[in-house]
Amino acid sequence: MRRIGRTTVAGLAVLGAVLLAVGPATAVQPSHDRTVSAVPSTATPNINDGTVNAIVKVGDKVFVGGTFTAVTDRGTGTVHARPNLFAFDATTGLVDTAFTPVINDEVMTLQPGPVANTVLVGGRFTGVNNVPGGWSKLVVLNTADGTLLSSFKAPSMNGAVTTVKRFGNRLLVGGFFTTVGPDTRNGLASLDALTGAMDPFVQVALTGHHNYNGTGANSSVGPTEVDVTPDGTKAVVLGNFKQANGGDYDQVVMLDLTGASAAIASWHTNRFDDTCNRNAFDKWVRDLDISPDGSYFVVVTTGGPQGANSLCDAASRWEISATGTNLQPTWVNHTGGDTLLSVAITGTAVYVGGHQRWMNNPEGSDRARQGSVARPGLAALEPMNGIPMAWNPGRHPRGIGASALYATEDGLYVGSDTEWIGNFDYQRGRIAYFPLAGGQVPPQGVVGDLPTEVFFPNNSVSIPANDVLYRVNAGGPALTATDGLLNWDADTNAAPSGYHNTGGSTNSIASNTITLDASVPAGTPLAAFTDRRYDPSAAPEMMWNFPVTAGTQVEVRLSFVARDWAYHLVGDRVFDIKIDGVTVADDYDTMAAVGYKVGHTLKFPVTSDGTVNIEFLHGSLDPAVDAVEIVRTSAGTGNGVAKRAYDGSVAGALTAVGGADGTAWQNLRGAFLVDNTLYYGMSDGNIYKRTFDGVNFGPAAVHNPHSDPRWDTQLVDDKPTTTLTYAAVKTAIYTELPNVRSMFYSNGRLYYTINGQNALFWRAFSPDSGIAGAVRYQANGSGLSTALENLSAPSGVLFLSGGYVYWSRGGTDGRLVRRAFDGTGFTGTAAAVSGPTIDNVDWRSPGAFIRG
Repeated sequence: MRRIGRTTVAGLAVLGAVLLAVGPATAVQPSHDRTVSAVPSTATPNINDGTVNAIVKVGDKVFVGGTFTAVTDRGTGTVHARPNLFAFDATTGLVDTAFTPVINDEVMTLQPGPVANTVLVGGRFTGVNNVPGGWSKLVVLNTADGTLLSSFKAPSMNGAVTTVKRFGNRLLVGGFFTTVGPDTRNGLASLDALTGAMDPFVQVALTGHHNYNGTGANSSVGPTEVDVTPDGTKAVVLGNFKQANGGDYDQVVMLDLTGASAAIASWHTNRFDDTCNRNAFDKWVRDLDISPDGSYFVVVTTGGPQGANSLCDAASRWEISATGTNLQPTWVNHTGGDTLLSVAITGTAVYVGGHQRWMNNPEGSDRARQGSVARPGLAALEPMNGIPMAWNPGRHPRGIGASALYATEDGLYVGSDTEWIGNFDYQRGRIAYFPLAGGQVPPQGVVGDLPTEVFFPNNSVSIPANDVLYRVNAGGPALTATDGLLNWDADTNAAPSGYHNTGGSTNSIASNTITLDASVPAGTPLAAFTDRRYDPSAAPEMMWNFPVTAGTQVEVRLSFVARDWAYHLVGDRVFDIKIDGVTVADDYDTMAAVGYKVGHTLKFPVTSDGTVNIEFLHGSLDPAVDAVEIVRTSAGTGNGVAKRAYDGSVAGALTAVGGADGTAWQNLRGAFLVDNTLYYGMSDGNIYKRTFDGVNFGPAAVHNPHSDPRWDTQLVDDKPTTTLTYAAVKTAIYTELPNVRSMFYSNGRLYYTINGQNALFWRAFSPDSGIAGAVRYQANGSGLSTALENLSAPSGVLFLSGGYVYWSRGGTDGRLVRRAFDGTGFTGTAAAVSGPTIDNVDWRSPGAFIRG
């Protein structure tokens, strides 16, 4: 065994110190595989007053800092006096009665402590637990009882500590100070993480007001937020400053932590130079967070509506690996005039909080404009492009805003100054927790690539008898078909079916065992009888409406079960059923028909007049239905979808697929398929959405993510003069649809062509929410209208594969053309690769698409 002498040990000790200095950062946001649930947990107490500034979890306890005085246990109602700092059990939500520090002023930042079972606390306070000796601004407390960790003693500072992060064996401390102990430190300092002793590593001076020059708003100079990359090599600093070591670094600067001392990194932008509203804000940056993989960070701001070219009242993404001057954000998402206060990145989502009414609203000025979507107080953005995701719990009333977001390995904590989540749905006083359990895994963005099949709508196809047109699991989640045919659509409270009117409720019972009688079709899964939709109110009665081509003969199948003890006797639940205005079941009673805990299906032959209308009318108690299925009973031909194989060289024969369900495919205005969800525009100015697995088409529904029944009619505040609601406005692509000819999706972008315009347009797009960006970009084509490179007369084929864009030419042409494309612009010349005069294949279509 090799012996290590004293000199060698000393050398290793020095090397170890260097490695620790640039070692991993602590308290990095964890990575999630899904968005968190939109329903908050009950495992949080209610904070009685004030505002939450900071949240951190250490072990099985959650610590909360801010400006409050008392906290109340949920359920028991026990009130605990807790000035500025408290802890609660992460599992039960009960306040920790043993953790009782006395902090005499505002807590502004929290981090896990330098040793186990400790928490680092920073803020404005000048005293802790009435202990003499200058314990102020930055201390470490024992998590068991809130006593001071005496082995950590930070130097005195002449201003508040607003933010702190650990990297290696050091703390990066930011605040409104100019001295740390006897040393001059303008806003930034580094301390020994274990002892709190002064460390010379960081000597970057942040000076100057962003806005204040003798007039306007005047606030303290210094950083308000710092974050460190997971590998501990870079730090991003945000706050009220204009210079860093005398250089121009307005409100944001990046530090390189890899050298013998911290240095200003080669990263600079002028985008935070704007004054925004100088009379209201000295500085307008509010929060930042670095992604779990350390590749980018997001900044959120206030500042008032200043237009799409400003970063005020917006979230923006910045790449950490970028270098140089005048750098630009990867994306920007504007609220249209409302402050964003907090941000947390989990890899799957960028969560932002504030008092915003809308997101995706760059043209808004305290109003919703084209592209806007209601996201009261909270939103989740796509990391790739910043477009709002579907997650939308809401926070109304919005108050000053959601001031703290903190992600844990199993969820997201939200701190604020308000009492409610949703629209007065869940009382969560100033702190709420959204668990990862129950969240949604977002689509992966899977699209087609050659070789594949190209699908051509507007073709004649055979229609078999017993073709399933609709299946809905009333009141329950989506179900996989057991017969290989159409899957069962969901109809939950969170995602109600678009085929029934509003006002119904759902009920789920799975605690007892049921059987199915012979009336239940073989393709109906047992799980369809677990949930049901019922109608507690007779005004209006529950109505379902299914579009079916006029003259089509169908069988309407309605399934029921009595498995609730409240309805276990004959006569407990009796109601009438009408189809297209005709009573088909008078005083229907499942108990009288088949008895308790027996699934049963009623079947009615109908000839459609264009829409099959099913109405449930009150009799005794509330009408309810477990499942709805509509099956075509007559064979024939119709306008549907065909396909052909294509590998980039050889096109196969056209074969029928299906989709002859009354859809006016001839009116298509472009289509694209992503993750087995088909989006398509129509000449009526609507976008439609349905599932497609390569064989079966799910029911079509109008897709309008800019309308949300929960928020469209809700006033944005309760002031007597308020008339403004959260109602949003569709993206301008909807007005373009009558002239759109083709579409495809790739890497967070929706590309499309417009008849008569020689360009390939694109907008950012979220497959999770189906929202398109409010800003339109374009890659120009070239040449005269007769040139292959010209895009002004396209047909419906448009897709990307192998670095080439393929499109079909309209008019009398019908050729398939391809040209090299790098995602932003075209290069080289175009070439016709197939067509009527090349291989006898005509590629004209109102909106073809490929499948991955």
